[in-house]
Amino acid sequence: MSLQFIFGNSGAGKSYYLYQYIVKEAKAHPKERFLVLVPEQFTMQTQKDLVEMTAKESGQAQGGIMNIEVLSFNRLAHRVFEETGYGAKQVLDDEGKNLILRKIAGQYEGELRVLKGNLKKPGYISEVKSVVSEFTQYGIGFEELDAFMETLGEESYLYYKLQDIRKVYEGFEAYLADQYITKEELLDVLS
Repeated sequence: MSLQFIFGNSGAGKSYYLYQYIVKEAKAHPKERFLVLVPEQFTMQTQKDLVEMTAKESGQAQGGIMNIEVLSFNRLAHRVFEETGYGAKQVLDDEGKNLILRKIAGQYEGELRVLKGNLKKPGYISEVKSVVSEFTQYGIGFEELDAFMETLGEESYLYYKLQDIRKVYEGFEAYLADQYITKEELLDVLS
């Protein structure tokens, strides 16, 4: 099948048309496997819709989608890693990141100027994790941080805060190097 684009307004039936087409093709070619990629939050609803369509198609009370698989992009990444043997690195969830950041911040506590006093406050490590996650998501590396810090000057409070965050971020990246990848890196590794 060649690449096709299906356009239409919201509620015009684009998804319904695609699901109908996939159910028809899956029924016509039972030995082939069909993958349906959807955003994470729509995987269960899409599976339900496809099962209901197969029931209508077959005229039975219950349907089945034995050769259709509904995946999110993250699940696709895990599938590819399993099948290629790349699964050597574990995917780190938010709680794991918090624990590692707490450990690293504790190691650097004597060198930190701004963060040192706040590390024991509830939820503070989680905020640092959010900043580190956003840096990863938006491709902000150490060079970009250094370049921005140069524009601030050393008399700025933000300069010292970023300096502390950079130190923790660098320790976090070094700790993860060969053992883990974060959820934010998952699709980059897949591509």
